[in-house]
Amino acid sequence: MAKTTIADLGDLRGKRVLIRVDFNVPLDKKTGAIKNDRRIRGAVPTINALLEKGAAVIAMTHVGRPSGDPAKDAVLKTDAIAARLGEHLGRPVQKAGDSVTGPAVSAAAQTMKPGDVLVLENLRFDPREQKNDPTFAVELAGLADVYVNDAFGTCHNDKDASMVAVPAAFKAAGRPRAVGLLVAKELEIIDGLMTAPKRPVLSVMGGAKVSDKINFIQALLAKVDHLLIGGKMGYAFLKAQGTAVGSMEIPEEEVAAAKNLLPHVGSKITLPVDSVVCKSDDLTAVETVAGPIGAGYQGVDIGPETVKLYSTKIAGAGTVIWNGPVGWFEQPAFSAGTRKIAEAMANCPGITVVGGGETAEAVEQFGLDAKMTHVSTGGGAFLAYVEGKKFASLAQIDDR
Repeated sequence: MAKTTIADLGDLRGKRVLIRVDFNVPLDKKTGAIKNDRRIRGAVPTINALLEKGAAVIAMTHVGRPSGDPAKDAVLKTDAIAARLGEHLGRPVQKAGDSVTGPAVSAAAQTMKPGDVLVLENLRFDPREQKNDPTFAVELAGLADVYVNDAFGTCHNDKDASMVAVPAAFKAAGRPRAVGLLVAKELEIIDGLMTAPKRPVLSVMGGAKVSDKINFIQALLAKVDHLLIGGKMGYAFLKAQGTAVGSMEIPEEEVAAAKNLLPHVGSKITLPVDSVVCKSDDLTAVETVAGPIGAGYQGVDIGPETVKLYSTKIAGAGTVIWNGPVGWFEQPAFSAGTRKIAEAMANCPGITVVGGGETAEAVEQFGLDAKMTHVSTGGGAFLAYVEGKKFASLAQIDDR
């Protein structure tokens, strides 16, 4: 059922809007400096739309995984995030003290005027956040008149108070709940992929673990016309076929997961035909091999023949869904496969969707994100939604 969006909210002049965003950006572990602000940029259109409606906006997010040690967790504060958001909005953004809730935070919210923006402290600094605590939710809900979920990347976190208990508290108080532009677009794109995609539908699947994505792969096999495998999971398939994978450590659960999918190889699933490998103790000793990987070597990327094969298939697709890098793209010497897949998708005349996480980072790193039809902001959420899982966070949003 269609959900209420911010377009349905009407005039918000004099209203305070509490928006759950996903500003869980990668930070420098020592300085807390923001290494990539893609997630902050992703929420700017929704925040600007709310401000144009006359609202004051209170943004809340989690950042990383706090340890509970204030000294160690200092880099996870939202001060730098508030400053960066202000740069993108072109207006001052305030940071609400050192605690997530409390008298000081409430006072800051109460004095807000139309056009003001306030960022709360890291939600996970309060242990009640990940316990879906109703008392914590009531405290947060008391800050505003309207709730907006624009954090697709955390929509599958059904135990987070900010995602479930907070909108429930808004419902109990008779206050509106809506999704932002980012979440609305994610749902529209993914629902379209699953219901009426432009065919043929092709999926590229990479990353490390088959077992983590087995349900996603099974869901895709029921929807797509073909699935191309890359990344470390490709070697799990090779090992499951009895092919040597050198010194690579492939856990048995990965091999077992791949073995269950072997009946689809050759019909719906295509595996790499060659690999870029290097010595385990010398990353400069690089070779390209077809077939078994020799002892002392590890696979680090799909090979050139695989790139040609996959690129040709992508060129003829009506829809391409990509989740997971096909090589060790963080290392420039081993990024060619992932880059070539991104280039093939950028040149594909069909619908091209990148499923968040590291894949989104890679596409942006290559400067090709703007050439994709859609780059999802949620890796885990993207996988879960395609699998058909129901999100308690979305169930809390008002129906249209």
